[in-house]
Amino acid sequence: MHGIGHGTGISSEELSRLSSLSELGRRAHERRGEGDLSDAAESLVRKVVEANPDDYTLWNYRREWLLSLKGDAHDRLVKVWNDELRLTEKALLRNPKAYAAWQHRVWLLAEAEGMDIDLATRTGFFEKELALCSNMLKMDARNFHAWAHSERVSKIAGKHEPARVVEYTEQQINADFSNYSAWHYRSVNLAEGIPAEDDTALDKLLSEEVDRLRQAFYTDPDSQSAWFYYRWLLNGAPYYSGGKTSDLFNIKDEFLKDELKACQELIDLEPNSKWPLLTKVHEPHQNCITARTIGTASFVLSHLYNIYKKQLRMDSCHEKSGTVARKRSSSFGSRRLSG
Repeated sequence: MHGIGHGTGISSEELSRLSSLSELGRRAHERRGEGDLSDAAESLVRKVVEANPDDYTLWNYRREWLLSLKGDAHDRLVKVWNDELRLTEKALLRNPKAYAAWQHRVWLLAEAEGMDIDLATRTGFFEKELALCSNMLKMDARNFHAWAHSERVSKIAGKHEPARVVEYTEQQINADFSNYSAWHYRSVNLAEGIPAEDDTALDKLLSEEVDRLRQAFYTDPDSQSAWFYYRWLLNGAPYYSGGKTSDLFNIKDEFLKDELKACQELIDLEPNSKWPLLTKVHEPHQNCITARTIGTASFVLSHLYNIYKKQLRMDSCHEKSGTVARKRSSSFGSRRLSG
């Protein structure tokens, strides 16, 4: 493809390993289909999910096997649960973003009480779990699964502290403005802990959040994650609580006008940055402000049309430059292969 030759890139040893794993998987699925909950079947399934953590069906089998142990001696159940947590940990080290393995861990924590495992042991499970999430995020600060799991586990354990989460997200954002997970969980936790009626505290918070975003925009104008968070703020920072959606901030016209001016200043400095342009036309509040500020509806439509037209030109230039780069890469690859 594109003039570049491709081999399999897989050694004979790796092909042999994959073939063996495929055969083990086939046998494991057969055992599951037969409803075989024997120790031999459990051991076979354990090997497969450790090597392939994305196999939902076999994780379901493991839950069936674990539930079949209900009523066994407490010491044995604690040992089995610890072994199972270690198994999922090994699986996640192989693939830190395996949905099925993360979901199995949540199930283990939630089901421990139903299996009559004592409170002290369950508390230990949660403490180890939060430590695991911390280690995972040290390995990859953008790992959305680890962020989500940490949030779920802390809530199940009754140890969820929104202020601490917000503080932690600030550390991660300062290290990498493009960390989407950090921006997202900042938005999830920001509303908690601040009284909705405390206008002074809310105005101060909004000002601090915008200042933080300014740093991100001027450091990296194309940081998509920061711009998404900015749009959320401009829309009042909506959040869901008590069965309804509310806005954290009461966004005033003067504030929006100031932000639109700031977007324009950034466009003047970085004319090829698309995010401030898109922000100017995407915000529902902004269009109302534009109408009141610059005149008639037809004038507003013309104003927005010109912005979109500029954006299309920019995207077209990016597309062309990308095509040229791909052609150069293809040509370079062809010369290397024929040289």
